[in-house]
Amino acid sequence: MDLKVNRLALLEELQLLQGVVERRTAIPILSNILLRAEGDRIELAATDLDVTVFARCSAVVRQEGRTTVNNKMFFDLVRSLPADAVDLSAQDTRLSVRSGAFTSQLAVLDAADFPTLPEIPEGQGFAVDLGVLQRMIDHTAFAVSVEEGHFQYNAALFLFAAEDLQMVATDGHRLAWTKVPCTVGALPFEQQLLPRKVLHQLRRLPAEEGSTLYLGRGENHLAFRLADRMLLSRVLEARFPQYERVLVRDNPLRAVVNRSELQAAVRRVALLASERTKGVELQFGEDSLALTSVGFDLGQASEKVVCRYRGEPVRTLVNAGYVLDFLNAVEAPEVEFQLRDADGPVVLSPVMGSGIADECLYVIMPIRV
Repeated sequence: MDLKVNRLALLEELQLLQGVVERRTAIPILSNILLRAEGDRIELAATDLDVTVFARCSAVVRQEGRTTVNNKMFFDLVRSLPADAVDLSAQDTRLSVRSGAFTSQLAVLDAADFPTLPEIPEGQGFAVDLGVLQRMIDHTAFAVSVEEGHFQYNAALFLFAAEDLQMVATDGHRLAWTKVPCTVGALPFEQQLLPRKVLHQLRRLPAEEGSTLYLGRGENHLAFRLADRMLLSRVLEARFPQYERVLVRDNPLRAVVNRSELQAAVRRVALLASERTKGVELQFGEDSLALTSVGFDLGQASEKVVCRYRGEPVRTLVNAGYVLDFLNAVEAPEVEFQLRDADGPVVLSPVMGSGIADECLYVIMPIRV
């Protein structure tokens, strides 16, 4: 393999691979990425056996071939090279990298030992606006569980209907749901689980105005294609929790509050909340919301913010981190709390302005003391 490639073009494609490669793995080859020079381009691939990413960029190929190189080392090296032009040449157990006055020899592993890559489903697939999908991910991915082994909580559920797209995620303590109007014609599938890593990779894709992502499904994999970039994910068979009964929309107690003011207040009060529970008490009264930290390990804090509330006073205890995750994810100037009583779930939603058709609901289970 021998080629010349533009450093910035190569770096842009390498950045897309970073979320897939595991730095700590019992299989050394999975820490490497596959490089293949063919025709007038260099192709790159990375996989953890569940998620695979393909990318490519133009190159002057003097000799076709392929090799594998450690992902982190190669990415860090390309990012720091001094010149725009990069020469790559692979022979036996070394990959030569030259740029300007810099030259290096990187250890490689035999490309024949790289895992067999999944086949890409045939056909163009079904078109979805990438910006819309990324907005849905922003509104839900934070609620996907990071604890391994809870397969039904380690992914978001993506649902297709004739007139809308929905996405929902939960870790058992909170739930995030969003719906976006979208006419997709023939449905590619009714629903699929998207693992946390896939959500993060889709969020990495560069979304320009009108960028179209094509979705397809093969026998064992989902495929997401954006121009020359392809993301494949193994189809998950885990059963997603029954979430519909949690999506309460008729709670009688409603409070509307400025999002940025609430966000700042929760951050301050949470500094003195218990490290274990992150508990903050919310007390709703006429035109005010009082926040009080719970847990006296380091002290105590409280603050009041103005809100529009009518009804009997009610108080509830919630994880401040959960509230902040929601407030960080939405952009509406105001958010609404919806409660039934002190012991029931706390429902939050952004107060949408005219012309905004997205729907979002966020449900937090209160802390029991």
